[in-house]
Amino acid sequence: MEAKVLIVEDERILAIGMKRKLESAGYAVTGIASSGKEAIENAKKTNPNLVLMDIVLKGPMDGIEAAQQIINLYNIPVIYITAYADDEILERAMITEPYGYLLKPFNLSELKANIKMALYKHKAEIKRKELIKNRIMEDYYQFMIHGMDRSKYYSEMDIRNTLLKTFEKSFEEKMKPEFEKKLKNKGLNISDEDIILLFETYLSWLSELFTSFGIKNKIRSEDDSWYLEFFNCSWSEYSVKNPIFCINCNAMVNCSFKWINIRGDVCRMSSIASNSPKCSFKFYSTH
Repeated sequence: MEAKVLIVEDERILAIGMKRKLESAGYAVTGIASSGKEAIENAKKTNPNLVLMDIVLKGPMDGIEAAQQIINLYNIPVIYITAYADDEILERAMITEPYGYLLKPFNLSELKANIKMALYKHKAEIKRKELIKNRIMEDYYQFMIHGMDRSKYYSEMDIRNTLLKTFEKSFEEKMKPEFEKKLKNKGLNISDEDIILLFETYLSWLSELFTSFGIKNKIRSEDDSWYLEFFNCSWSEYSVKNPIFCINCNAMVNCSFKWINIRGDVCRMSSIASNSPKCSFKFYSTH
């Protein structure tokens, strides 16, 4: 299957030239965008496999800002194309972790090599993340099985606390580096002073994580609090019969909230396992 490529270039003649090169190499061009805003809209509409992004664009949003949004929203790999190679631009571009960087003028062989490598690396990255998530789920179910086998010797509270501590440790080892990578892509770190942006980035990452587990969810704000709501449960077959299975989501939410060092708390407001139409977690800050 031919790869689909979106071209973002505000010089029309150059864009048409790239389009011809790509099509001659067997790639499908989903569109040509001349601004950051148009690039984001086009990426959403056409869902390309890769974006060729000119760094210097006309308008309020440059290519690096547009690329960051496309990566965050749609997880589409980006290759930068530019006539400039100064240190400041390179530093800003590196933060978004692009899959390639081409200096104009470039030839067809350079373009093809960069695209092939970018698509391969992106596919490998997706597989790596999937393996991490699968290992987390496998660990969780092993904890549950072992915990239930020992249930005749411990109280339910003992089992819950043991599973919570063990699962939180495993979850942090595997997923905290992924969260820190998300922060780095946004130019943030865990000790950042921009508390609002840090908190919003954390909630966005948490929502994406649960989406990857097949859980439909949304984030909403009300008064001074934020809510993460789930509208289905990947393990409802078990959690309805035994609510202790809800320790899975509780562990991921409570453990990850501690990573951002924000004074506040998170608590579960409702649960599908308790016949509620949704699971709901409330976050609030005391800053």
